[in-house]
Amino acid sequence: MIAGKPTSQPKRVPRFCMPEAKAQGQTLPLDEDLMHYASRVLRVLDGDVLRIWNGAGQEFDGTLHYLNKKMAQVTLTSAPRSLASQELRRPVHVLQALPEGDKMDWVLEKTTELGAAAFWPAMGRRSVVKLDGERLAKRQAHWGRVVLAAALQSERSELPTVHDCMPLQACLAEIARLHPKAELLWFTPGAESAFRHWHPADDTAPLIVAIGPEGGWSAEETALALESPLINNRGLSLSPRILRTETFGCAALSQLTEKLGLDPF
Repeated sequence: MIAGKPTSQPKRVPRFCMPEAKAQGQTLPLDEDLMHYASRVLRVLDGDVLRIWNGAGQEFDGTLHYLNKKMAQVTLTSAPRSLASQELRRPVHVLQALPEGDKMDWVLEKTTELGAAAFWPAMGRRSVVKLDGERLAKRQAHWGRVVLAAALQSERSELPTVHDCMPLQACLAEIARLHPKAELLWFTPGAESAFRHWHPADDTAPLIVAIGPEGGWSAEETALALESPLINNRGLSLSPRILRTETFGCAALSQLTEKLGLDPF
C-alpha cells in the first residue's frame, strides 16, 4: 500500500426486502416501487448481485435481470442464510398516540433502528392530527414504507409490523386479543413508580410502551389503561424531565435495550 493513499472500501451489495422469498431457484418479479429503486435510485445493472431479505430472519443472494424498461425480476441463487438476531430478548411494541406533522415518521424510523418489533398508532383524545378514510389509508401505507426503509438501513433481522391506526380503547382491546400475556407500560408524568426501578419478567410476551401525544394522555385515557388486563403497575415515570412525544420512544427503547439485552448472536 502506498503511504498516504486511502484504501478503497468494498462496494456494499444492495439489500431488498421481498417477503415472498422462500427457496433457492425462485424467480420473483419486482413491483413498481422496487423497480424504480433498483433502476433509478441505485442504478443496479442487469446481472448484478443483490441481497434479498424476506423480513423474517433469512437472506438470499439474488441476481437481477431486466425484462424491459418497466419490468425486472430477481432469481434467488443461494440457499437461505439465517441472520444473526438483532432483536430484544422480549419484543417491544410502541403504542404511539398520533403526534403533529411528520413526528410520527421520526418515531417510526428511530425506534425501528433501536429494535421495536411492532407499532400501534393510536388516536389519542388530545391528538391534534385526525385521520380517517383515504387520508388514513395513505398515511398508513407511508408509515409502512418508513419502517421498511429504517429496517433495511439498520440491517434488522426481522421486519417490524405496523398495525392499523385506531382509537386507544380499540387498540388496547386488539393488543389484548392478539397478545393476552403482553405487559402494558403506561407512562404518565407524576407517576409514583420510576421506570429505572422497574424490571421485566423473564417472559416472551410483548412489552407495550404507551406514549401520549403532545398534550399527554387525558385522565380518562389513563383510567382506561389502568383498568386494562394488560397492566400490572399503576403507571410509570420515565424521567424527571418532560420529554417531547417524539423523544420519548427513543429514550424508552434505549433504556429497555439495557434492561432486556439482545438475543445471543
